[in-house]
Amino acid sequence: MAEGTGYTEEPQGNGFADYVGPIDLTGDVFSFTVEPRHLNGGDRLHGGMMMSFVSLVLGAVAARAVEGGKVSPLSINCNFTSAGEPGDLVEACGEITRKTRTVLFVAATLKARDKVLMSATGVYKIAVEARA
Repeated sequence: MAEGTGYTEEPQGNGFADYVGPIDLTGDVFSFTVEPRHLNGGDRLHGGMMMSFVSLVLGAVAARAVEGGKVSPLSINCNFTSAGEPGDLVEACGEITRKTRTVLFVAATLKARDKVLMSATGVYKIAVEARA
């Protein structure tokens, strides 16, 4: 846990994901607080930050649904519906909407202040070793 933040940080060495956090991974709810570095030129939450965050959420939900946690994204679709503001606590929950022997379908919604900021879906390939 990052000292004084209440967040559980992603372990170091996750490449790009290290720049997104800290992310709260408590239970089934993922969250982060919008900082100045997350803003676009219009002082709103940058769309790229929302897409990065939802990518982590969808991937984590997919990995938790597979023994061994080995999945790879095949596609992610994002729909922006509202803007995040500086200081917002952005929360996301995800769910498996369909699971086959080789593929997972995942959906997630990002919210702040009871507003939906984004809805997203992802398709994840289940690794061969996870299917064995």
